[in-house]
Amino acid sequence: MAALSKKNFRLWGYGKVFVLFAGCLLFSVSGRLNEGIYFEQHILSAVSDHYYLTCFLLPVLLLSCFSFLEDDGENVILRFQSYHSYFYRKWLGTGGIVLLLIAVQSAAVLLSGMGLPGGNGWELPEGAAGAELFFVLRQYFSTPVQAFAAFSACQFFGGWMIIGFCMWIGHFGGRKWSVRVILALYILSVLWMKIPAVRSLPLTGFNHLLILHHNLGTHHRFAVTGITLLLFAIIITVTVRFGWRGRISLPRPRISGMTACYLRELAARQKLLALFAVVLVITLYKAGAGFRLQSGQEWVYSLFAGHGTGCFRVFPFLEMLIVNGAPLYLLAAFLEWTASGQSYFISVRAESRRKLLSGILWAGTGFLVAYALLWFAAGLFGIFFFGYADGITAWKMLLYAVIMKFLDTMGQYLVMMCVYAVSRQVTIGFLVLAAGNLLCVVPGQWVSYLPFGLSGLTRIAELNSGAGLPAAAALGTEAIVIMLTLGWLLTFGSKKILV
Repeated sequence: MAALSKKNFRLWGYGKVFVLFAGCLLFSVSGRLNEGIYFEQHILSAVSDHYYLTCFLLPVLLLSCFSFLEDDGENVILRFQSYHSYFYRKWLGTGGIVLLLIAVQSAAVLLSGMGLPGGNGWELPEGAAGAELFFVLRQYFSTPVQAFAAFSACQFFGGWMIIGFCMWIGHFGGRKWSVRVILALYILSVLWMKIPAVRSLPLTGFNHLLILHHNLGTHHRFAVTGITLLLFAIIITVTVRFGWRGRISLPRPRISGMTACYLRELAARQKLLALFAVVLVITLYKAGAGFRLQSGQEWVYSLFAGHGTGCFRVFPFLEMLIVNGAPLYLLAAFLEWTASGQSYFISVRAESRRKLLSGILWAGTGFLVAYALLWFAAGLFGIFFFGYADGITAWKMLLYAVIMKFLDTMGQYLVMMCVYAVSRQVTIGFLVLAAGNLLCVVPGQWVSYLPFGLSGLTRIAELNSGAGLPAAAALGTEAIVIMLTLGWLLTFGSKKILV
């Protein structure tokens, strides 16, 4: 075991120790400059800073895991008589690396507090940033020094568990799956700090293993973390003991045939850059005028406002045409290319015109999903940029707006395909969509049910002083349009659109 530990230390290298020391010292000193607190309070504040722990210590720890993620050769494993004996001893030996990291961190924290007066109490100066955290911690610990020791012990034990989890994933999933799973859990840890909706989920991330106070404050959070650790220990024990020859082999969705060909055509760099440019320009335009906004809901409403009904406003109408028309114009060109570029050979390869039509539909759907995700990213940008990440209403509103944006563009795409199937002119189909969007300026109650441009939040009653359709009714209207047009295309359209 000693030889294995020395080998792991050699592979790990000691450069990460100096990086951690410098980073921890920088974070700790910056906290000291902002508050006039006692030495004991300062070291507790530094060791419990979840921004430092999540954005610096955790990446260093995860980076350390990749140094010895993969198993040693068979000649090394055979010395331990069984794989589970090798695994446990290797995992036990990595505890020295975690202990060294926590010791270096503690040294940097203590050094950053040199010169501060002593005072092992909980009372902070008025307006201190850590007052809320200290109020919670004083209910569990008698002094800040005791809390400091508990935080350090939690970080050692949690870091050691994280390394064990990474080793386990590395053995059963290989390096590729290890990167994916570790990255997903790290993103979950970051989102847990920012999004209240994520905090309410009974999930355990790396942050709960490394940051003690993320398990405090709610009556069930500590129990969830404890149960997760227990299940984790049982799964590791069973799989390493009895299933160590296994490998994680999840099924890969494989796209082939005409769908893959069509997706490659739609995923051309120029088309994706065009979509990105539209989203970027509109987002920056809205952000430039968004400093008067008071909440995340207002930002989402402004970003997805669209155009109302029964009136005509030039700039919102042009914005609606650009936002909805950009992907539809690209899909119109794609539709003409697929329908006019087919040959007898392609028809034979596809076995039937319905399969060709299915390929066109799947490719267009994937294209519009990518467009909707760009708008979701734009909404996230504004929520974080304006500092409104704490409101769960804004997240629900953003999710609804993005779903409506997808349904709106998808419905218009299908309508354009139906018109093309009848007229054999893609230009006529695109003009029908433009005319359908223009109908929103006509006064009348029936215009509220117009599916073209219904993703604009100004047409949702709950968000516009009762004017417009209820949110559920708008969602249902778009869904009905999609089902009707899709049903017609699959039943009759393949015979007309592909000849």
